[in-house]
Amino acid sequence: MISTFGRLALLLALLLAAPRAYAEAKTIRIAKQYGLGYIQFMIMEDQRIVEKHAKSAGLGDVEVTWGTFRSSDVMNDALISANLDFACLGPPGLATIWSRTRGNIDVRAAAGLNALPLILTTREPSIKSIRDFKESHKIAVPAAKVSIQAILIQMAAAREWGDAQFQKLDSLTMSLAHPDATAMMLGGGTEVIANFSSAPFQYRQLKHPGIHKVVSSDEITGGAYSFNVIASTGKFRNENPKLYNAFLSALQEATDFVNKDKDAAADIYLRVSGDKTPKAELLEIMAQPEIKFTTEVVNLGIFTDFMAKVGTLKNPPKDWKTEMVFPEAKVR
Repeated sequence: MISTFGRLALLLALLLAAPRAYAEAKTIRIAKQYGLGYIQFMIMEDQRIVEKHAKSAGLGDVEVTWGTFRSSDVMNDALISANLDFACLGPPGLATIWSRTRGNIDVRAAAGLNALPLILTTREPSIKSIRDFKESHKIAVPAAKVSIQAILIQMAAAREWGDAQFQKLDSLTMSLAHPDATAMMLGGGTEVIANFSSAPFQYRQLKHPGIHKVVSSDEITGGAYSFNVIASTGKFRNENPKLYNAFLSALQEATDFVNKDKDAAADIYLRVSGDKTPKAELLEIMAQPEIKFTTEVVNLGIFTDFMAKVGTLKNPPKDWKTEMVFPEAKVR
């Protein structure tokens, strides 16, 4: 017969042996950037899709907060400081934060968001290729030296002048959000004479008299790639498995929505973003075959290989598909 003390000791042992149950977060913080590439996030926000999937997962009422950031360098800091749970990053931004957080908060790609080309535009008639830029010229990018656009300029410079000269044009780049850079390009009278942006801003610029294409990202990389991936931390994923999966389900629903009904998706994008692009032009852009809204993570190795070669990515992955991406994500 077990004594009272024995029963207490047994109960304590069972409690200590039992797995701890953590209450999942009741708030999820998500950030996007500017432009058409983030249309799924705008649909998720407008239609409260994350909240719907969280409730279906038995999490009750979850608060979803949405932020808009200039570029991935700012989002990286927010992820590291635990002020964001999901962020949209370009491949270079993901590679940088993945390398910095291995073995601690473990930032990786949770999913893809899109695969779409970027275009370097200029309003300077004398510029026909990157060789024509002068020291007095300024090229607007979301974040100098670190954004995907900045890395594409480095890749183009390395191809033109050799790997040792990959930073040759870095001194010309300056950080500007896409809407601000587009206003300067269309308005003229500023030092910004070129802009590496994204849809729909690049297409709006190209419709303006006197603005022309210098080079596209597809010409630089030689193939398709993820313009954006969605990053999260291993810590958040491990501590909030239901909420993490609810987010992924919401993302897939929004992606399916865009691909099935571009007209309705365009209406939501224009309303949420405040973008002044005419709807007909937006639909024309969305119909282009190279514009893809997909949750696949596509060809990040184009960027990690280059960054490793020129020394800007320390400790690069041996296999980006298994090291930089959470296992449930689809990769190509």
